[in-house]
Amino acid sequence: MALSNITFQQGSGGLGRPLPGQDFISGLIFYSSILPSGFSTSKRIIKFLSPQDAINAGISYSYADETAATGTYLVTAVGSNGDTITISVLEPFGKTVVLGTYTKVSGDSTATLVATGIKNAINSNTTTTGYTATSSTATVTIVARPGLGIFLNSGTPIVVNSPGAIAGTLTQFSGGVGSRNAVYFYHISEFFRIQPKGVLYVGIFTVPGTYNFAELATMQSFAIGTIRQWGVWKDAAAFATADLTSMHTANTAQDTAHAPLIGLYGADISGTTDISTLTDLSILTANTASAVIAQDGAAQGALLYLTFGKSITTLGAYLGAVALANVNEDIGWLSKFNISNGVECETLAFANGKLFSDSSITTNLLTTLDNYRYVFLLKYVGYAGSYFCHFNMAVIISSSYAFGNDNRTIQKAKRGIYTALLPVLNGPLILNADGTMSNTTIAYLITLAQAPLTQMVRAGEISANGVTINPTQNVLSTGTVIINVQLVPDGVARQIVVPIGYTNTLAA
Repeated sequence: MALSNITFQQGSGGLGRPLPGQDFISGLIFYSSILPSGFSTSKRIIKFLSPQDAINAGISYSYADETAATGTYLVTAVGSNGDTITISVLEPFGKTVVLGTYTKVSGDSTATLVATGIKNAINSNTTTTGYTATSSTATVTIVARPGLGIFLNSGTPIVVNSPGAIAGTLTQFSGGVGSRNAVYFYHISEFFRIQPKGVLYVGIFTVPGTYNFAELATMQSFAIGTIRQWGVWKDAAAFATADLTSMHTANTAQDTAHAPLIGLYGADISGTTDISTLTDLSILTANTASAVIAQDGAAQGALLYLTFGKSITTLGAYLGAVALANVNEDIGWLSKFNISNGVECETLAFANGKLFSDSSITTNLLTTLDNYRYVFLLKYVGYAGSYFCHFNMAVIISSSYAFGNDNRTIQKAKRGIYTALLPVLNGPLILNADGTMSNTTIAYLITLAQAPLTQMVRAGEISANGVTINPTQNVLSTGTVIINVQLVPDGVARQIVVPIGYTNTLAA
């Protein structure tokens, strides 16, 4: 005989305001072999209530975990007195930074002394530019400022202007490695920008050989089952549709353990030049998993993309929007979910760096990606801000659980019913003489099961509900009580049609 339990059979057909401290509780998973100062191998999960908590745990824009790129200039000709040499660097978004200008004086008679003079000219501006320099014999080594990561590794960012006779051999920057902690902080701060009152559990785990997201169980256990939505940022390997199926499997296991939740997926698509070649996610059956491919196009998110070299996405903002939403709400609702603050996410891009201003980004492409069930940001003519397209999940649109709000609503109902019915588990049932359940017993069970649903109706999270119990079911033989629950969800105005035209008279 199986252990006593309450089991849900979630139907595939038919069709918030949170309980205190629950629906806005979220989780965020990163993978890295190097941990910020507040984490350790025995402390991989920390609960954050603000971006300051992340800073206290060693996650910030300090770029302490970054490797700065270096370049060199080997002086081969000292030139004449009064000759100048100016060294500049081309930074992201077309910015030019002048590191310093050296003017040769009579005492600088050797290449070593000229190199020393160039070094000093650069270092005299360090407080302004952030760049530093050293010199050894005739070679000046230039060290990039914090925050540029891999950006300077390619192209010809160092520009030397030497109109006189000073000459040398320039070696462009190399060796820069971006800050992973900066990306972590971006997502954490974006979460709290959208949902300032949120609760965020952050877990940093070793990079797995296979992504099965077993870490979710660890996170949910740490949070005592309170996480309602979680995100994962995956940079160590490229975007894979199999990951969404694995996320859904991990979510299903939590559902079985009475801690249901949905998962949001942000992964690297930087190698996907043509965004139209992304796989159709509607062929999956991962209705509790969602893939975001949006990215900021001109602010911090765009800078991190250039300096880290992998897709950054808007995962943090997406997770924050879900945490802000009532369970019945689509995070594409324009009236409530403007993701732009006028700077961040004001210029739109995809997570492969392609700006929406690119001619390849057409309305037909956006429609296709929406039909493929991806989540990205949109602009609307005549309405300021940036908005997620829909709350798409990785499943066919005809599914009753095609949208995140469908899943969150029924998950909240299940959690509420579970908690309400637990006190009667293994309890006695008063029966009639013919073995059927008494009206009193039925009424009592219906009242228990319906209480959380009534609260959801009052909160506007569902429109109506119905709870029924068949009194003739043979509970004496089976020990099982079947309680049928039906929910009428709130509708979502995803399309609005307005017939309009001229007429001679208005109808009465």
